[in-house]
Amino acid sequence: MKLDKNSAMKPIKNKVKESLLMGQDKAVGFARSAASSLENGVDRLLNRRITLGVTGFSGSGKTTLITSLIHQLQHYPDALLAAFPPVLQDRLLGVKLSVLDGDTLFPYQRGIDALSRGRWPEATRDESGCLLEIKFRHPPGLFRRGKPGISRLYLEIRDYPGEWLLDLPLLAMDYRAWCVQCRSLFNSAMRLSIGRSFIEKLESIDPFGTISELELQVLWQEQLTFIKACQQAGLTMIQPGRWLHASPSDDESKLPFIPLLSITGRSEDQLGKAADSALFKVCERHYQRYLENRVKPFYRNTFQKVDRQLVLVDLLKSLNSGQEAFDDLRFSLTQVLQSFDYGRNSLLRRLVQPRIDRVVFAASKIDQVLPDQHEAVRGLTANLVQEARRRAAFNAVDVRCEAVAAVRSTTYVDYQGRQALQGVTEQGPGVLLHPDIPEQIPAMDDWQALGQWQLRRLMPPEGLQLIAGGRLPHIRLDSILNDLLGDRFS
Repeated sequence: MKLDKNSAMKPIKNKVKESLLMGQDKAVGFARSAASSLENGVDRLLNRRITLGVTGFSGSGKTTLITSLIHQLQHYPDALLAAFPPVLQDRLLGVKLSVLDGDTLFPYQRGIDALSRGRWPEATRDESGCLLEIKFRHPPGLFRRGKPGISRLYLEIRDYPGEWLLDLPLLAMDYRAWCVQCRSLFNSAMRLSIGRSFIEKLESIDPFGTISELELQVLWQEQLTFIKACQQAGLTMIQPGRWLHASPSDDESKLPFIPLLSITGRSEDQLGKAADSALFKVCERHYQRYLENRVKPFYRNTFQKVDRQLVLVDLLKSLNSGQEAFDDLRFSLTQVLQSFDYGRNSLLRRLVQPRIDRVVFAASKIDQVLPDQHEAVRGLTANLVQEARRRAAFNAVDVRCEAVAAVRSTTYVDYQGRQALQGVTEQGPGVLLHPDIPEQIPAMDDWQALGQWQLRRLMPPEGLQLIAGGRLPHIRLDSILNDLLGDRFS
């Protein structure tokens, strides 16, 4: 049989052609990526691009706030943004929402749909982001490139689950140090009341012994149940934070580890000589893998891109949950905020490695208290993050404290001769009363009064028509915008 030379060469030619096309596609993709990075870098150098990180622990209302912030800017003619200079001075010309390169698009439209149906936006469980192109008129007399009198600011919003924040302090401690910290935390009254039998089981485990993979899996699943119960009770300092949404079928289950509480009395030398098969060594290896595979990439890929930071704090919930929950929140903030990279944004640093130069701490859901208590909430927020504020101020960082309601869900009514709040809760509409909020860290008398307070979960206001725009009521969101971005419109 005569071999057709052309037929024999055809598969080879096709493979070569495929390889060339793939190489061409990669080259085009690389060129586009390089061009985009260069353009972003130029914008950053000219103060035309800024990256805003929005963080907060679970339940702080982060997803709702980002949804509201985008809506207020996109529909600024209908919004009440009197404290935001570009709107107050009639200089804002338009806002365009688009995808942020390399990130999943923040679910803005899904959040708007939920609010329009009287429900809160679903909390995000992964990283997302968006890009807002803000077109505005700059004040006369300033020289700007491009069309005279017209400027653009590109605002990158980077969102990630608040639970991931809780893992950042792990970067500064090894597995043994984490176990020691867990032992201290687990001695608290609230944690003992939630999982005493599980804590006692952890204390009884021999770190030098061996257990099967199945036994370790069972312990790990008990730990998931325990930390989720702690979160439900109002506690904040929970690590690893990602495990709050983990399940036995997730990738996290492949490298489980638990805090071995009995190692407190063991020296580092003793633990270092443990056999490779010892439970301590197994958990130590899995802990390190967790840091390498989860925490470090998150820190590197997210925080090194952030110029300014908004930290949401559900201060009212922690007050309502009691003194231990409040102290736990304060400890969590102190630990987490040590992970932020504060410092002035020099001209070169804006292009190479941005650093946070402005931080806003905001107590969320301020519509749960009367207006005459808003300043007290701001003052208490400032006291709560006092240590972090001192550290940031030392590095010449602009630190501000606010109180905000991304969506205002209450109105004011007269009730038995006094002013009160009225809103719709999960149990239906009703009048809401609350004690005075202390401006300083609560004293014993304050805790007695706060202990009588029943904080109920509010629902969004009824009748919101947001699909085609419409006004979304808020409290002080314009002040937040001015604190974070106001200087970029001067």
